[in-house]
Amino acid sequence: MVKFIKSIPMAIAAAAVLAVMPVPEGSPLANAAAAQEAPKKKQKTRKVPAMSLDVHKQVQKAQEAMDLSDIPAAEVFLQKAMEKRNINDYEKAVVWQMRAMIAFEKENTPDTIRAYEMILTFKESIPEALEMQIIYGLAQLYFSEENYTKSLQFVEDWQRKVDPTLVGVAQLTFIGQLHYQLSDFSKSLDYIYQAISQAESIDTVEVKENWYNLALSAHWELNQYDKVRDVLEVLLIRWPNPTYWSQLAGIYQELGDEETSFSITEAAYKQGFLDDNEQRLINVAQIQLAREAPIKCAWIMKRGLDDNLIEDTPENQKLMGQCYLAATEYRKALEPLSIAAGAESDGDLWLQIGQVQMQVDRYADAEASLVKMQKAFEDDEENLKKNKAKLLAGVMMHGQVLTELKRFDEAKRAFSKAARLSNEAKDRRAVANWRSYLAAEEAREQMLTGR
Repeated sequence: MVKFIKSIPMAIAAAAVLAVMPVPEGSPLANAAAAQEAPKKKQKTRKVPAMSLDVHKQVQKAQEAMDLSDIPAAEVFLQKAMEKRNINDYEKAVVWQMRAMIAFEKENTPDTIRAYEMILTFKESIPEALEMQIIYGLAQLYFSEENYTKSLQFVEDWQRKVDPTLVGVAQLTFIGQLHYQLSDFSKSLDYIYQAISQAESIDTVEVKENWYNLALSAHWELNQYDKVRDVLEVLLIRWPNPTYWSQLAGIYQELGDEETSFSITEAAYKQGFLDDNEQRLINVAQIQLAREAPIKCAWIMKRGLDDNLIEDTPENQKLMGQCYLAATEYRKALEPLSIAAGAESDGDLWLQIGQVQMQVDRYADAEASLVKMQKAFEDDEENLKKNKAKLLAGVMMHGQVLTELKRFDEAKRAFSKAARLSNEAKDRRAVANWRSYLAAEEAREQMLTGR
């Protein structure tokens, strides 16, 4: 699942604070405000009281102190301004704006919020456009504090009062994030798709990857897997991140289209997108085995082990050996299987190795493997009864191998052990048949050697 931010940077909070400050015409802040999108509908105006010379002097001194990073001095000047007789609401709003800036400098979000809310108590004495910016700024600040319910209250207040034509991409994506945090995923999707649509209609606005990630996560939460697939395909085309390949393969599997899922996974592997994730490489190998392409499984595991992309563990060696075995590459299977069996003292695996070695006429190696098989099973006293049938099969094979190696006395002892392990008539018949074969082979050998 995609993880999304739960707070906005303090820099955003600062920008919101600065945006509502009444500043002299021609100042850098005024220029920044003028650079913003012009209103498409004439904004209502309010009569704003004038600022007295005494208050202006204290505010100017506070600003100069802040420019010198002398916050304590700035706070003193602002307090003096507030203590002036007959200070009007507009002047109080300006002082609280300065205090908001100080709170931001101290990275104190709660105090910044308090300052914003104090400004709103004087809203009839500030321009309505600035009031809207303050309300929206409070929504952002409460969001940064993870108080999403309070943030929504200010967003809804802002939406009721602002001209809808002035709601831009940034605001739409923010509101989409807010609804996501409140688990209102349908509304979140409404806003994020509005933002994407608006951005695509404006040449100067770039659609962001994280907008689609928000939509992706919301669709996941709503179990809308077909929509998840659609969003992932867009992400993969525009931002070909390896993660999206794996997620897209997974969602196709969730939708029941395993063939497409396998094809996407293999394509991601061939492009090297999975090389930084060991488990994904192993999964790709296992997929090839499931698709009855075991040699591809073996190739993937060998490359991963050779290039240190996959950890050299008995389990991974065993998987590679099993893949070679399934591909009938018996000789290539033996080394990794032997490494795995030796590390884990695995009786089943030693039995399988012995069978393969017999099949490729490596009887001396098979004899050694079958001895290890017996030891592994017999040392596991807890499961010995459960493994008795396998042990019997291995002892029988051991007798066969010793017969082929013309170690007749040892073969006799092996078949005697097999007879003791046999409880069923068919097993006893098999032992008797092998003993007859052993006697014949021993007689033939004596005749050939003249002994």
